[in-house]
Amino acid sequence: MPIFEKLFLAVLTKAEDNAGTSSTFNVTVNVSGDDILDRDFDPDLDDAEAQVLWSDTLPSPFDSTGLTNSSIRLGIRDDDAWGPQEVLLFGQAEPDFQPGRIVALAMESDLQHWLSTDSSEGNLTMPIRLVSPGSSATVIRRVLMLVDTVWSSLFGADTGTDSPIELEVRAGGNIVLKQEMDDTAQADLESGTTNWYYFDAAVPFTRADVLANGGITLRILGDDAWRPGPLFLFGLDTATGRPNEVVNLNSQPLRDLGWMSTDPSEGSSEVEITVASF
Repeated sequence: MPIFEKLFLAVLTKAEDNAGTSSTFNVTVNVSGDDILDRDFDPDLDDAEAQVLWSDTLPSPFDSTGLTNSSIRLGIRDDDAWGPQEVLLFGQAEPDFQPGRIVALAMESDLQHWLSTDSSEGNLTMPIRLVSPGSSATVIRRVLMLVDTVWSSLFGADTGTDSPIELEVRAGGNIVLKQEMDDTAQADLESGTTNWYYFDAAVPFTRADVLANGGITLRILGDDAWRPGPLFLFGLDTATGRPNEVVNLNSQPLRDLGWMSTDPSEGSSEVEITVASF
């Protein structure tokens, strides 16, 4: 297993009343009875809202060797209950801790749990089971996109959009995924939001096929300009439910993609995503 110097906790809250929270989250990692990692994350989540929460650089690199499915737990510090739907823990990993060297560590999907320090409202903690980061040979059946829309106040203009967004993946010389983002219960692509989207591959593919004779393109299909921020792309080995392998696809997740619009005076209509080779 890899060694990490920074962790990211990506979450999607249930689309249910009062599922959101402002309570602090806590991630612990325990090996043989010893907590080798204890980190807090401070969300501010509405119902049906996603966030990618970043940790500071860890005081010392975190070695994930020896972890089991009961090693990682996600907890909550306060009684403002939270209803999670999806959870993904990933991080920047060695050998050189490049910003794009992203490795998935643990994931849960379609959760039924609620978390709260009030036992009448939920559990205090829950396990997050390990996933494999896979390889370039892993067969991918879905793509998970985590994308921020930057705050409008940073640019003096509305950064959100009502225009459709499309993801296209080409592998082995063929288009294997071409899908518009479906409307969801989330605040889709609004200023200052993070969104969690799944895209289904029409034909299963591997990262090796994308690297050899393919590519990944993100498009906007309208002239309501959009300013995306960080964008993480992962390939999942299952068509539904919790994956076993989660493959990093984007080698530059913190890249500035610039303004996007079909109006060339406002931005680019499409952006090529640099595909990860590790």
